[in-house]
Amino acid sequence: MRRIFIARGAAATLALTTLMFWQSVQAPWGAILPPAEPDPSILFVGDIMLDRGVARHAAASSTSSLFAQVVDLMKTADARVANLEGSITTNPSIAQVDNSILRFTFNPDKSKRALQIVLNLSAVSLANNHTYDFGRAGFDSTQAYLREWGIKPFGQPVNAFDISTTLEVRGKQFCLVGYHSLYDPDTSEVVQEVIRLRPVCYKVIVFPHWGDEYEHMANGQQVSAAHAFVDAGADLVVGAHPHVVQNVEVYQGKAIFYSLGNFMFDQNFSWATTHGLAVKVAFGETSTAFSLTPITIKNQEASKAIEPDAARVLGLTGRLAEFTLP
Repeated sequence: MRRIFIARGAAATLALTTLMFWQSVQAPWGAILPPAEPDPSILFVGDIMLDRGVARHAAASSTSSLFAQVVDLMKTADARVANLEGSITTNPSIAQVDNSILRFTFNPDKSKRALQIVLNLSAVSLANNHTYDFGRAGFDSTQAYLREWGIKPFGQPVNAFDISTTLEVRGKQFCLVGYHSLYDPDTSEVVQEVIRLRPVCYKVIVFPHWGDEYEHMANGQQVSAAHAFVDAGADLVVGAHPHVVQNVEVYQGKAIFYSLGNFMFDQNFSWATTHGLAVKVAFGETSTAFSLTPITIKNQEASKAIEPDAARVLGLTGRLAEFTLP
């Protein structure tokens, strides 16, 4: 009798456990929850120039070949932002005739192919020293083409108008503010824009064009300006112009990428000018995650850098490939 009682007890326990399991699965509070919505993300890349040697390669090969090897990288983020070093016009190229003339114009059809169709850019900064290469008419033409293609332009060479734009990413408003220091280093217009936007934006990101060309460390003016932007309320600063990767600083808990270097250029005279950085930023409610991808430009085609080049690029930033800030 004792052995029968034990067997019945074990069977009863097993049956009760099974019943409780199925009740928990079928009950509303036991249902499997859907995966959490990913944090909104933006991928930032450096200088893009589509004239001169880049245009020659596109003509000889194809426009798509310039960025074919980074298409998958661009798809990893919800939005994509770059610095466009030149104007989009129907003017004939001057730089292809004489490399010493640093005035860049990009063919509209090929620009659309590269910027909209291949890279699927969301916004580009025009706050630099080449968007007036063909005057105000060339600048206006550039803005018009970009808007027609669904790419939002922001920034202007003297920080006078149209210096900001907004991107809606996963239902949140991100504000992008351009700043160009080479003609006028005064930061007051940009600081005031950051202050104005701060109450209505989920995140405010400043995209400066500044610093000394080919120098891997930010200069004093860059540091002072970046700190002023963060003090005004900027959540992130991502710089361009030096054509090489520069150091990364964390100030008041905010990341400052002083220069991402080139993403597409024909400055094939040094290792530093043919290697850049792409930065994916995922903006969470309680933390911000950064993913750094070193870039190689070889024969005017961009790709993800491999070792040992990748480690060398990261070494210039002073940061690991992945890091998170609270």
